[in-house]
Amino acid sequence: MSEKQYLPLTPTAINILKDNGCWSRSWSKVMVTKGFDPTRIAGTIFRGDVRIGDLDGEFIPRDGIRRYAGIFDANLHNVVIGDNCHISNVNGWLSNLVIEDNVLMENVGSIVCQGETSFGNGHAIEVLNEGGGRELKITDMTSAQTAYLTTMYRHDSDLMAALDKIADNYASSIRSNRATIGEGSKLFHCQNIVNVKIGKGAVLRGIQNLKEGTVASALDAPTFVGDGVIAKDFIIQKGAHVSDGALIASTLIGEYTKIGKQFSAENSVMFCNSEGFHSEVCSLFGGPYTVTHHRSTLLIAGLMSFFNAGSGTNQSNHMYKLGPLHQGVLERGCKTGSSSYLLWPSRVGAFSAIMGKHYANFDTSDFPFSYVNEEGGKSTLVPGMNYFTVGTMRDGLKWPTRDRRPHSDKLDQLNFEVLSPYTGQKMLNGQSILLDLYSKAEKGQEYVSYQGILIKRLLLKTCSRFYRMALEKYLGDTLVTRLSQGTYANLEAVLSADTKASNDENEWIDVAGLLCSKPRLATLLEAIKAGKTDTPKALQDSFKTIWSSYTNDEWSWVVQVIPQVFGFESGNITSENLTTVLNKWKTSSTKLLNMVEMDASKEFEGNVRLGFGIDGEQDQDFDAVRGNFEDNAFKNQLDDMRSKVDKDHELSLSILNNL
Repeated sequence: MSEKQYLPLTPTAINILKDNGCWSRSWSKVMVTKGFDPTRIAGTIFRGDVRIGDLDGEFIPRDGIRRYAGIFDANLHNVVIGDNCHISNVNGWLSNLVIEDNVLMENVGSIVCQGETSFGNGHAIEVLNEGGGRELKITDMTSAQTAYLTTMYRHDSDLMAALDKIADNYASSIRSNRATIGEGSKLFHCQNIVNVKIGKGAVLRGIQNLKEGTVASALDAPTFVGDGVIAKDFIIQKGAHVSDGALIASTLIGEYTKIGKQFSAENSVMFCNSEGFHSEVCSLFGGPYTVTHHRSTLLIAGLMSFFNAGSGTNQSNHMYKLGPLHQGVLERGCKTGSSSYLLWPSRVGAFSAIMGKHYANFDTSDFPFSYVNEEGGKSTLVPGMNYFTVGTMRDGLKWPTRDRRPHSDKLDQLNFEVLSPYTGQKMLNGQSILLDLYSKAEKGQEYVSYQGILIKRLLLKTCSRFYRMALEKYLGDTLVTRLSQGTYANLEAVLSADTKASNDENEWIDVAGLLCSKPRLATLLEAIKAGKTDTPKALQDSFKTIWSSYTNDEWSWVVQVIPQVFGFESGNITSENLTTVLNKWKTSSTKLLNMVEMDASKEFEGNVRLGFGIDGEQDQDFDAVRGNFEDNAFKNQLDDMRSKVDKDHELSLSILNNL
C-alpha cells in the first residue's frame, strides 16, 4: 500500500456520515484521501486513529454478487484502510490493523491486534521429540532445510545459537502492534482473529478461531484457510489450503500443503506439498510430500519425507519409563501398510515399505528399497526388493509432476531422484553387509540378525544382487546423461568434475528433501556459525546454491564409485571400462523394466478380478472397467522406456567410440 496524503473530514462529510448512522467521539481522528465519498460509508463506529483510502472500486467474487467499495456496519479502532476495500457486517471490532488495497471483508467477528506481537514468528515448538530438546523456532521463512539443521544438529551449540539468532532477528523485524491484512485478501464469515498477519491474496472463509500466527500468501500463490479451522501459535506458508475443521497448535504448514477433514496437528511441521486429512500428528517432522489421509492414523515423534501413511498407521514414543522421549526416522520415500505399528526408537531405510506391527527397535538405514515385514510377531527384512516394484517407479515419476508451487521463490529445495549418491552409498553398504552376513552364517540357519531385525539367510546373496543391479543401472544412467548433455574433446573431459572430493569425504546426506555431499553442507554450517549467512533469505539462497550444484557433485561421486562397483582399477578409467558400464547398464535396466512390468501385470490377473462380474461375465466386466494390460498407459510407458534404453545405449557407445 503506497504512501498517501490524508486530509481531515469536511463538515459536509461528517454530516453525511452522521446521517448514514455513523458515530465518532472525535471526528478529527478520522482522516481520508482527496475526493473521499462519504456516501460509501454507513452504520460505522470510529474510535482512535482511522485512515481511509479511495472508495470507488467494485468486486465480483466467486458467488457472482457485485460488491462496491465501502464500509458498512463496522466498528473501527486504530485502522488504516487502503484503496477500494469493501468492509461490511463486522459483528465485533476491527482494531489495530493495516488493511491493504482491494481487501474484501464481509460478515466477520473481531479481527484485532492486542499489544506487540511477531505473529507466530519465533515461536518455539517441540518437534520430533515430544519430550523436548529439539526446539524449532518457526517463521514464515522457515524451510525444510533450515528446520532440519535446527532440529537434527543440536550437538553443535554454536550452530544452534546462530540459527536461533536468525529466527529471533527475523521475528523482531516484523514485530508490531498492528496486524496487516494483505492486498487482495478476502475474508468471509470469520469469527475471531487475534494477532494474525495475513498475506496478499489470502482467502479466509468460515474460520472459527485464529490466534498468534501468520497466514503467508502471495498474489501468485494464494493461501486458503477455511471452515471451522482453529489455530494457535502457527505459521501457514504460501499456497497452503487449510480447512474442514482442522485443529492446529504450535505447528508450521508448508507451501502448497493441504490440510483438512478434522486433521489435528500439535508441535509439528509439514513442509511443501504434504497432505493431512482426518489423521493426528504430534511432534512430527513431516518433510516435503508427507501424506496421511486416514482417520485412524497417528504419526508421532518421527522424521519422514516423501512418505505415505496407510490406514491405521501408528507409532509409540512412550515406554512408560521416563516419558515420551523416543523418536524414529523413516528415510525418504517410505510407506506404511494398513494398521502398521512401529515402536520408537527405530530407523527405516529409504524407499522401504513397512507392513505389520513391530515391537523391536531396529535400524535398516543401510538397506534402502526394502520390505519390513512382521512374521510370527518378529520383524523381518527383505533388502532391495522394493526397488523393482511398480509403486516405487510410479512414485519417482509422479513427485516432480505434483509439485504444486508455481512461484519461482520456493522455500524448500528438493531433489526428487530415487537413485542418487544418497541411496547409492547405502546400497553399496547394504551389499557389503549382506555378503559379510552370508559368509558368517551357518548353513542350517534360517535367519540372521542385523541391528535388531531378522533377514532370511537364503535371501542374503539374492538381495545383494538386487543392489548390484540397481547400482549398475544408476551409474549407467548418470553416464548416459553425461555423454548426451555435453560435447567432449576426449575421455578426460568426460570424466572431469567441477567438484573434487576424496573417498573419505564422499558421504551424502538428505537434508529434508535436499540431497547434498556432507562437505558442501559443512561449508554452509561454518558460514552460518561465522555470521556470514545470517538471514532467512541468505539461508534460502545458500540452499539453492547447494541444489544447483547437485549434478556436478553427483558426477564427482559417480566417477569415484564406478571402479568399486565394476571392479576397475581406481583412478584409471578407460573407454573399454565405460563400454562395460554401458553394456551392463543396458542389461540391468532391461531386467528392471521387465521386473516392474511383471509386478504391474499382477494388477490385471488372478484374484484382483474378484468383485467384478457380480452376475457373471467377470472378465468382460473387468476389462470394461479396468481395461487390459497390453493397452494400459503405464505398460506403454514401460515399452517406451525399453525402447529408449536401446537407443541411448547405441548413441552413448557411438559418442564414446568417437572420443
